[in-house]
Amino acid sequence: MYIAPRIEEHGALKFRITMVLVFFIVLFLVVVVRLFEKQVVQHEYYSTMAYNQRYREERLKPVRGEIFVSDVYSDTKYPLVANKTLWAVMIIPNQIIDNEELARGLGPIIGMEPVEILQKLENDPVYIPPLKHKLSDDQRKAIEALHMHGIVLIPEAHRYYPEGTMGAKFLGFVDNDGEGRYGIEGYLNEELKGEQGKLIAERDVLGRQITVVDNKLVLPKNGQDIVLTVDRVIQFISENAIKKAVELHKADSGSVVVMDPKTGGILALAEFPSFNPEEYDKVEEKDYSIFKCMAVTDAYESGSIFKPIAMGMGLDTGEVTPDTGEYFDANVKVDDYTIWNSQRKPYGYETMTQVLENSDNVGMVWMIKKVGKNRLYDYLDKFKFGQPTGIEIEGESIGSVQDKDYVPEVGIATTSFGQGISVTEMQMLQAMGAIANNGLMVQPHLVKQYINRDGSVKDVEPNIVGRAFSDKTSKELQEMLVSVVERGHGKMAKVKGYKIGGKTGTAQIPLQDRRGYETDKFTGSFLGLGPTDDPLFVMITRINVPRDVIWAETVAAPTFGEIAKGILDYYQVPPDKEWAKEQTDREKGKIK
Repeated sequence: MYIAPRIEEHGALKFRITMVLVFFIVLFLVVVVRLFEKQVVQHEYYSTMAYNQRYREERLKPVRGEIFVSDVYSDTKYPLVANKTLWAVMIIPNQIIDNEELARGLGPIIGMEPVEILQKLENDPVYIPPLKHKLSDDQRKAIEALHMHGIVLIPEAHRYYPEGTMGAKFLGFVDNDGEGRYGIEGYLNEELKGEQGKLIAERDVLGRQITVVDNKLVLPKNGQDIVLTVDRVIQFISENAIKKAVELHKADSGSVVVMDPKTGGILALAEFPSFNPEEYDKVEEKDYSIFKCMAVTDAYESGSIFKPIAMGMGLDTGEVTPDTGEYFDANVKVDDYTIWNSQRKPYGYETMTQVLENSDNVGMVWMIKKVGKNRLYDYLDKFKFGQPTGIEIEGESIGSVQDKDYVPEVGIATTSFGQGISVTEMQMLQAMGAIANNGLMVQPHLVKQYINRDGSVKDVEPNIVGRAFSDKTSKELQEMLVSVVERGHGKMAKVKGYKIGGKTGTAQIPLQDRRGYETDKFTGSFLGLGPTDDPLFVMITRINVPRDVIWAETVAAPTFGEIAKGILDYYQVPPDKEWAKEQTDREKGKIK
């Protein structure tokens, strides 16, 4: 007799079937999601894992390029940074004919027991990392004399400095990972370090080397050598002079940069205190600021050395001439501010040349008002203030220029004498280069040549970045700056028998909150050129926080004069006897 299932049992059966179906659908979706995750989302990860299981790869370091300087009297290149080539020894197991023979021959040469070498071969027959590093040339020759298969000698370059700490602030250093840090080493790291090579060994699923397959060896490509524009003798003169000045005035630090105005080549860049790049990790108290090149990375309010640039704007626009004159009080009011001259007494009638000689802030404010905001900013753009110079040193600052749309009238006024605008020494040197080079501004650069490992040479050509002033303006400014040195605050920069031009600048140091200035800390700078008949160099000297005197004419100008005399003697430039007599007569009061 047939008995129909009850409705309740039929419903329960259908529910169980539905749940099983849902379970398998969910399981299927989970599997699909996991497969998508593994095969698509994590494809690169598992691909890399598979590659690493199949291959063993060792990176081979290239030889880093060396850095050279020269001098004007020879073609000799002197290494500032060189490589001391030492050697590492590797073993390629599948190329070894007799393990024991290799261990007995190699062990004594590299200072390892033969049994230790054999153990390494037994523990990892696929790949043996370098057994020893820093092997000498004698050890290399002894290993080569074994004539054994399976031994690979790898050259390893270690940085050393034949001239000691010379140029350390623009050189930087190379860290333990072989990467350039700071200076040229950091800026041109890719060019100097070259390209890595590699040794690839293939192995089976059990990790054993596949002996029928040859290892793949890709040799490294060594870095380029670099020849700098720096002159070894001028660098030596500059380093000695700036060290002496900082110590004499018990200053925090000092800097000097010398440039050829026609080519833009940096002839010297010296700073004190400095560091030993071979022992960079031993810097006291881990003060990493010592590694920075102040002339490039440290923008500051330069003070009155900016006045020749501003005065040139007045000359170039035709608003003033060197002989344009006016009566000036001790101060002038702009907006709600009172601007004083340094003597806090009126100079009376002054020509524009005398305004520079006396470094009169009031006269500069009068002149810049004639130029006006729009033309001022046009010239700031021509001189590329607020822009990098492109010098090959890591960490260049661009300084700061107040926004044209928001600068107040007092900001225009103070810019004329170097306050409210921050610049680097390299930017100021580039600007002075235009005054020395008939108005054409050339980009400063440190690299003279790149030399490839095949011996091919790439010269770095001068790069004219624009015309800042007319030729006439440049000539007038040069004569005005000579007058500053002969009659004004720049007398201590004078060199007997030579027309040297320049300008002092004693600048206040802004407070950290930029709401005022330090009352007892100053920076003294001198920016100049010489000889003005045919300028061979432009130079800036800077002394930070001298503690005996504050005025730039006493701290920075004498340093400029000392280095300028050293350069002229080195270049064997004969003095102008008539000019020397005129200087003597002026000193005796016979002429003004």
